[in-house]
Amino acid sequence: MRSKSGKSLRTEFLGYFFISIITAVLFGIISFYIIASIYAQATLELNIEEKENAELFIDDMSNRLDGLSSIEGVKSEIRYMLSTDGAYHINVVDEKGELLYTSSEGTQQKRDYILYRTFSINGNNNILFLEGRYKDRSYEEDILAMIIILMSIILFVFIFFRLANRRINYIHEISESVDRISVGDHESPIILAGNDELTLLADNINYMSRSIKDRKEYEIKIERSKKELVTNMSHDLRTPLTSIIGYLSLIVEGNYEDEKMLNEYASICFNKSQQLKKLINRLFEYSKLTSEKLKVEKVNLDINRFIDQIRGEYFHIVEENDLKFEVRLTEEKPQINGDPLLMVRVFENLIYNAVKYAKKPGKLTIATSVKGEYVMVQVANTIEKKQFKKGDMENIFERMFIKDKSRSSGKSSGLGLAISREIVEMNDGRIWAEIIGNNIVFFMRFKKVA
Repeated sequence: MRSKSGKSLRTEFLGYFFISIITAVLFGIISFYIIASIYAQATLELNIEEKENAELFIDDMSNRLDGLSSIEGVKSEIRYMLSTDGAYHINVVDEKGELLYTSSEGTQQKRDYILYRTFSINGNNNILFLEGRYKDRSYEEDILAMIIILMSIILFVFIFFRLANRRINYIHEISESVDRISVGDHESPIILAGNDELTLLADNINYMSRSIKDRKEYEIKIERSKKELVTNMSHDLRTPLTSIIGYLSLIVEGNYEDEKMLNEYASICFNKSQQLKKLINRLFEYSKLTSEKLKVEKVNLDINRFIDQIRGEYFHIVEENDLKFEVRLTEEKPQINGDPLLMVRVFENLIYNAVKYAKKPGKLTIATSVKGEYVMVQVANTIEKKQFKKGDMENIFERMFIKDKSRSSGKSSGLGLAISREIVEMNDGRIWAEIIGNNIVFFMRFKKVA
């Protein structure tokens, strides 16, 4: 390693810094006043448009209310219209000023405008008041300010690097060498040039690279393990635990009708805890036996009865997530040969996948049918339009495939569907997905037990 150099870039770079920051600040101030003026005018026009829309709304409402035979009909019509556009507060008074209806019983909020129209009920005149507020756009001002700040920062960076371009090339060379080191190339050290801080930095990076190289073989040996199996099992451990917590929450909060339902919830929690125990035991087993494969304990399963039990265990979780849970079972009683514990994990993954990603409000449907020598199981849930692109169905079961990028920030491992496919195939079945209308449908096919 080199000793500290007497030559310094600080003075030169400090000059570049002040020139750049002064220019960026001036740009930000000027941009702020220009954009603020344009934004104020645009806000005024939007407020006028909102008030015009409110006038159209109250005109339409007064026309619908005019001539109704009872105040109950008026209330019903107002509620219906507010259900499609609840941005307004509605009051109805008679000619004497008596309040007949109000859409809000809470504390009176500040209103930006008030409109009124008259209408009649059985020949009696009444007054319809509409109170509204202009859309809150304070966040837009914050966004504009952030944009101006970001543009100023970008301008600062641009000017700074343009001025410092004489030293940027060497920095770029150092950066490329660091990139090579980051991907494991420790055989290409940085060429030392000059006698300043950048040269000292390059020499220190070369020293770091040699140190990393000495430790690399040891780290590679440590990382060789059953990481994939541990990751997959850890993903599945969450599902029974979530179910247990859900039903225990219902018990603690007293959300049950009678002792029979309480016992049912407790029984489900017990069964799920036993399943969790088995999963944990298997996880420890895989941690010890690297060469062993998962032992599938197959039995003959009445698929209709099996799915009916699944519905009983997960009905409340699905319904509480604004999804209607429907089950359509074939009149036959087909049986398949499979591992019950593993099959539960398949349905858990698909149900929780729907709970997380389905369009809400929506519907989750599980259906069974028999086609020749095969038993078909379909799990379908509603989706947003254009949620999937062409080719997504071919990749949806791949490990770490997460369609929605916002969901990949710690909320999903992307392993659930991959695990489901592995389990189905271990039970001599096949699983695939198709987009049908506004639904994504997961098809599972198993050989029917004669």
